[in-house]
Amino acid sequence: MSQHLFITGASGYLGQAVAQRLLRAGHKVSGLVRSDAAAKSVSAQGVTPVQGGLDDVAGLDLSAYDGVVDTATADHAPSTQSFLSALAGTGRTFIRTSGTGVYTDLAGGAASEVVYTEADDFTPAPVVAERYRSDERVLASAQDGIRAIVVRPAMVYGDGASEQLPLLLRHALSSGRSIYAESGENRWGNVYLYDLAELYLLALENAEAGSVYNIASGECEMREIANGIATVLGQGAGISVPLATAQDTLGARWVDVALASNSRVDSTLARDELGWSPAGPSLLEDLIHGSYKRVWASKGDPHDHVTRH
Repeated sequence: MSQHLFITGASGYLGQAVAQRLLRAGHKVSGLVRSDAAAKSVSAQGVTPVQGGLDDVAGLDLSAYDGVVDTATADHAPSTQSFLSALAGTGRTFIRTSGTGVYTDLAGGAASEVVYTEADDFTPAPVVAERYRSDERVLASAQDGIRAIVVRPAMVYGDGASEQLPLLLRHALSSGRSIYAESGENRWGNVYLYDLAELYLLALENAEAGSVYNIASGECEMREIANGIATVLGQGAGISVPLATAQDTLGARWVDVALASNSRVDSTLARDELGWSPAGPSLLEDLIHGSYKRVWASKGDPHDHVTRH
């Protein structure tokens, strides 16, 4: 049955992919956007724009929507609480986007054999503890008459973009070297953007209230990713640097929480309960031979955009 859904982050990397998948499934989508330009962009894609930011959520009238899909950020607790307050007792759907970063272990580039399922008890690192608490609040809201669902994607890739990969690609372009911290044996799960968008549709259609899903279809060592970036840009191989150098170069939080940590998850639950069956290319395939090569390889050409006199 067709639903009218409200999506945050509608003009963003993940939000656009999710919105388009929902539209193709026959749903109506309205989306929160922060600017006139974003409003025009999502409108052209078939999404009805609602202008505002996450700080404005408490003042929104959500009564016209059958559910909310929050893709904007995992770390804005006030807006999460505002959505829960507005939806309490309605039986309507709230899908929160968290991330497998809640499992980050601050390993400093070292390997880990720990792979998490949704049922595992663990204590999150302080740097991601508030994100985990928001997850818990959303799941508990199933007792308050909300069809609450938490989706924890791993590292998302596809279309030559993502959060993490462009950061590494831009640094490699500007510095001439693709780096990783220490041994680079730390591993993160990953998931193709459009396989993840399909998961959101399946969760909307089939998930029970109070469900949480860890979403990954593969995983890579960080040094493998650095080597892939070096290959795309014609720089040979990735280069190991001390943890402190990586922190200074790429940003301490990015390195500590993501680029030098492990976040390994088992996604059997999503496959078994929702019928999720990822079909996209692997991260390394898409990086070295697919969308990232198409988008980024020419940027590494020393003759690209050179003005000759």
